[in-house]
Amino acid sequence: MGDGPPVSRRRTLVEADILDVRRQLAEEELDAATARRLLERYRQELDSIEAGAEDGVPEHAAPGRSGRRPAGTLLLIGAVIAVSVTAYLAIRPREGGFVTGNMEAPVDLSEVTNDQMEAVIAANQDVPEIAAMRLRLADRYFEAGEFSNALPHYLGALDGDLDRTRRARALARVGWMTFQSGNAGIARSYLDEALATDDGYAEAHLFLGLLLLAEADATGALEHLEPLLDEEDLPEGTREAIEVWVAEARRLAGAGG
Repeated sequence: MGDGPPVSRRRTLVEADILDVRRQLAEEELDAATARRLLERYRQELDSIEAGAEDGVPEHAAPGRSGRRPAGTLLLIGAVIAVSVTAYLAIRPREGGFVTGNMEAPVDLSEVTNDQMEAVIAANQDVPEIAAMRLRLADRYFEAGEFSNALPHYLGALDGDLDRTRRARALARVGWMTFQSGNAGIARSYLDEALATDDGYAEAHLFLGLLLLAEADATGALEHLEPLLDEEDLPEGTREAIEVWVAEARRLAGAGG
């Protein structure tokens, strides 16, 4: 019986605004300070809407805090994760990309198409060294967002000969794709294994930190996300995105304390 739109519609509109701010931050249409200011305003509005829905108070009630997960947390993660993770990957030095296998000479993967790599992999399934090529092809698919093509190659690469860092990368990315498909439990097991394989693999810390943030485990998220800000040569847009995630985790930790 209020004069404004239904609570569900108001919530949907605010969540859409949050998505748009996160997109603009990821695409560098907004600077981090402006994004934080807008996100805080929208989070306060969401809190107000949720408090009103739970307590039966009028729509214009002041923002409140409760012990539950804030409504915008998953949106904060989901809105820009693909773009920001791809930006984060840019800090990794590119590997030389040479694979020998049982071929006559080393192959420079930068000069090989995906289809050519698929053909070579199919013809050399039993060659342990083919795992490196398979991993690189999986990386191409992953970074293009083609997860259904990436997954079988990551799993196949894990059955072959990989050094510690490459194995951690395959495990971490399988974990991330699993999380994106909605299975946080299995995703966590892959990410934990990735860090057990190479505790210094930053991408696994990023993925696990974001999973924990989505699960409203602010303390756990901070353990993995905050140290990333100490890395040298982070692209500025990537640093700003991680700073926003860290700020959100700190806010959640404070709200739950």
